[in-house]
Amino acid sequence: MNVRRRVAGAAAAAATIISLPALAHAAPVVPHQAVLAAHEFPTGSTGYKVERETLTSPDGLPEDSPTDSVCGTKLNALARVLEGTEIVEAEAVHGTTELEASVLNKTITAARAAATEACRADVAAADRPAILAAPDDLARLKPFIMAVGRNTLQAWVDVRGTTVIVEAEGKKDAAADSEVFWQTLRAQVAKVERQP
Repeated sequence: MNVRRRVAGAAAAAATIISLPALAHAAPVVPHQAVLAAHEFPTGSTGYKVERETLTSPDGLPEDSPTDSVCGTKLNALARVLEGTEIVEAEAVHGTTELEASVLNKTITAARAAATEACRADVAAADRPAILAAPDDLARLKPFIMAVGRNTLQAWVDVRGTTVIVEAEGKKDAAADSEVFWQTLRAQVAKVERQP
């Protein structure tokens, strides 16, 4: 009988220990606590500032897309998903590259990817986004990463019930610094993953 109790007790203890990591990540991520702080941007970054808002009408969505087209349908779906979303954006400048790291309080990467894919043909060739493959260390998260020309890199990644968005944009037609883009993306994803 003692052996059965010990086995049962050990099994219960093991089950508790195994489930602890899942419990530790059960709390929802709070965007304003999860966005990068100034010291977490790549070394040499300046001009740090943070903005927080609730989206009412997404910026940058073309208003002239017919709603009966695939593009228009996907853009409308994205707009509906974004409506009421809390976003916290941290901004910094590194050399000639402006960096933005954002955390949204819901997952929207799939809707963003679908809208971009559906509308690529409707965008002028010079502004058409090129879809980039994720590096091996981020592939498990299935991010949506794109480049627009040589001066803009952007990634959308769903992490723990939030969406991380990182953008690097070259100032005055300079190329975006891809090294600081990847550093910022990895740092922002890691910070969201570490949240209690």
